[in-house]
Amino acid sequence: MKTVLDFEQFTPPALNERLLRRELEKRTRRRRTVLLAVAGALFQAVFLLLGLLCWNALPALSLACIGFAIVSTVGSGVITIVYTQKGGAPYGRVF
Repeated sequence: MKTVLDFEQFTPPALNERLLRRELEKRTRRRRTVLLAVAGALFQAVFLLLGLLCWNALPALSLACIGFAIVSTVGSGVITIVYTQKGGAPYGRVF
């Protein structure tokens, strides 16, 4: 196994409760963010399916639902791009 720090050369980093709690809080925030993104995607899918199911009966409502789903998807994509460009946390490893 490759060691990250050479303890013979330097003193090991101090590990205290505050650092451990901060790391736990970061992981919790990351999980919540991913769950929120999944919930948003499901919410958009529900509106899209609702629009498709009501197409024959209520065309105006269908267009509104599909339009809302498209605008919401585009908005989520823009927010994601801006967040990652501004130096947000990388979410390659979620859990």
